Amino acid sequence: MHDTLPPFPLWSFREDVFVEPDTGEGVVVVHSRWEDTVLPMPAPPVVEALRRMSLGPISLGNVIRSGADRRALTALLDDLAHLVVRSFGLDREQPLVSVVPLTPQATFHLPQGPLVHPVRLSRFAVLTTDGTNYLLESPLSQHRVILHRADAIGHLGTLMRPTVPAAVGAETRSVIAFLMAAGMVVEAATGDPFQRIEFAEDNDPALTMWAPIDLMFHTRSTLGRHDQDFGVTYPLGEHGSVEPVVKDTKAGISLPRPSWDDLAEDPPFSAVVEAHRPAQTFSEEPMTLDDLGTLLYRTARVRALNGSPSTAATQTTSDRPCPTSGDLHELELYAVVDRCAGLARGVYHYDPYHHRLTALDGDPDELLASANLASRPPVLLMITARFRRLSWKYNGLGYSLVLTDAGALVQTLSLAGTAMGLAGCRVDGPDIDASAHVFGLDWRTESSVCGYAVGHAQPVVVGDGFPVNDADWPMLAAALLA
Repeated sequence: MHDTLPPFPLWSFREDVFVEPDTGEGVVVVHSRWEDTVLPMPAPPVVEALRRMSLGPISLGNVIRSGADRRALTALLDDLAHLVVRSFGLDREQPLVSVVPLTPQATFHLPQGPLVHPVRLSRFAVLTTDGTNYLLESPLSQHRVILHRADAIGHLGTLMRPTVPAAVGAETRSVIAFLMAAGMVVEAATGDPFQRIEFAEDNDPALTMWAPIDLMFHTRSTLGRHDQDFGVTYPLGEHGSVEPVVKDTKAGISLPRPSWDDLAEDPPFSAVVEAHRPAQTFSEEPMTLDDLGTLLYRTARVRALNGSPSTAATQTTSDRPCPTSGDLHELELYAVVDRCAGLARGVYHYDPYHHRLTALDGDPDELLASANLASRPPVLLMITARFRRLSWKYNGLGYSLVLTDAGALVQTLSLAGTAMGLAGCRVDGPDIDASAHVFGLDWRTESSVCGYAVGHAQPVVVGDGFPVNDADWPMLAAALLA
């Protein structure tokens, strides 16, 4: 046996695989999450091996005796490789490490020769636990590695830095071989001790700009490289969200409402799009309560309730000017007011159902300072997300939808504000601890995702730039708005 091969190889199917022999039709149907595979009925020992693999890890030698049956089973498993979990153990009964395929394209090939170059755990590998086992995953891999026993973690310790496989024990070499086949361990390009040890993933231009957590988020919030439940799955049950369609707030300050006739004075939409420019600095001129009320009414108010006329019903959704995922509208707006005629300086929550502001006890300076802008805006609109408005319905892409919805809301605020003669800029990277403290929130259930500073811009000189594609349109649009 080669020194990189496991002591006791064990085989099984993914937990969602079901093997169904159909003697009447003379076939075996292998059901999986991706497809149903119909196979000609093999010899009874091969059928028994398939059946036992669907129950858990087995040693094939315990059920397959003849060479012909072994070859037939090997051919079948080659065709079903994306359903086969490869494991090995230090004894014949208990697996130490298992490699689970995550996609129909997953392939698993143990190293064919001795590992002579240094190896290391991939910098993209992420270790977690499900409460029973350790799990090792990577956005670059189409497998999940399960470490069934605590002593398996000890083998990972040798891989925190480049390690020559020949310098470790046979058991660790077996772990390394499995992790390499699963894409969790990478091998250096050379083993020359007089040259710098380099790994391809560290110099690959497609990877060097990715942080591991960002690439993992990308692959897990999209389809194609994982086996998690995804989309509208109602992971918490179909009874409805634990969060109401709007937050229950105290009576507050009623905001002015624009009339439809007021909107008729808006400039053309194309002029608004072309004239919009992010504000670089804000003037000392305050906003007015009319400005703030009109902006919030045009962008974030509740226009109608869907499913129920009650805001307390768990199935109620809402229609608002800004689009969102499934009409769930998980985003909340908080106004951090520095200077606004008709409104005291302070912190407020916006109630989109009653179109009013509720004063909070927080200190506006804490958030105005954390926004890190060149000048203080009259009003900083902080956007938070009530995550459970989405998580009861969606699996896998919930936070991705939050970011998409936040972008849509910021764009709506930007365009409506430009039409009103206001200026603003997006605030990225909010301080979630500061906002939770100021707004009195539990950041785990509702947290800031971005902000929008709004007011009157300080006049700036626009650089000449390099004109491309009707570069004079913004100036023409600005003149029209003026």
